[in-house]
Amino acid sequence: MATKTTKRKKNKESIKNIKRIDSDKTHGWQVHVRRGGVLKTKLFSDRVYSGKRKALKEAKDYRDGLLDDMAKLAKPLWRIKRTPRTNTGELGCSLTEYTNKSGKKRKVITVTVRESLGKAVNRKFSVDKLGYEQALKKAVNWRKKVLRDRLKQEKDA
Repeated sequence: MATKTTKRKKNKESIKNIKRIDSDKTHGWQVHVRRGGVLKTKLFSDRVYSGKRKALKEAKDYRDGLLDDMAKLAKPLWRIKRTPRTNTGELGCSLTEYTNKSGKKRKVITVTVRESLGKAVNRKFSVDKLGYEQALKKAVNWRKKVLRDRLKQEKDA
């Protein structure tokens, strides 16, 4: 019997770097900031700060202070240049072989890129139809286009 997975709903009260926690024993706002591998968290309890609104104000003040004090990342993590560890030498692109429904082996360049935070997209370019060099070139260009679109989208937001 297959189980149905449900997508986790985002808490509508959550704010950037601040999460609302309402469990059996805990009610408050948790500040969660990570910069350069350093993680800082702090809980602002409704009871300690005499209410939900006051706790949220304190959490925002604390978060803003942390963001000012902690080193800012020069670039988003997805934009930092990394060394490719693939069999093509191109980041996000790999040469793969699969067997289609009729049993024939096919070679493709598979490319993966994050279109937005948490959303990966994949595309295949046929080596059999295009040849290795052309398939790799198209894959690299497609990946660059998706990243350019993402950068533009994030600047507009």
